[in-house]
Amino acid sequence: ITKRSRGRRVPSKPEEMNNLGKSGKVYTCKVPGCGKCFKRSEHLKRHVRSIHTDDKPFMCPFPGCRKRFSRHDNLNQHARVH
Repeated sequence: ITKRSRGRRVPSKPEEMNNLGKSGKVYTCKVPGCGKCFKRSEHLKRHVRSIHTDDKPFMCPFPGCRKRFSRHDNLNQHARVH
């Protein structure tokens, strides 16, 4: 499953990355046809979970609400509606 990204433009080539920081590492998405690059491994994990998979490990704890989210910050934002 691949959804279209709605956020900022992410470089798809390591040479497009600037200010790599101390390590100079680039984390690249291995999903065929994607290849987006990230400076931090957790940003790559967030990208894969929210764009390429249907994994939604964060569940709303409110009784009767069955909503699930791929990102903890989205769950926190949703919790404000209760």
